[in-house]
Amino acid sequence: MGEAVNDLRTLRYVAEIARGLAKMLSHTRYQMLVYFLEMAAVEADSLAAAQHRDRDDASKPPPRN
Repeated sequence: MGEAVNDLRTLRYVAEIARGLAKMLSHTRYQMLVYFLEMAAVEADSLAAAQHRDRDDASKPPPRN
């Protein structure tokens, strides 16, 4: 799973699936599960954004002094 966590597409897919499940369950009595799924989606998006920033920073040349 280590490589999957680093894959931006996987993280965004997890966020999409979690949001879809939360939307489906939002009309039921499982509000704690809906909250958990929404938070999982937010976390996956945050990880994907952080990975994207890290990759962008790594590709830039170091600043000259």
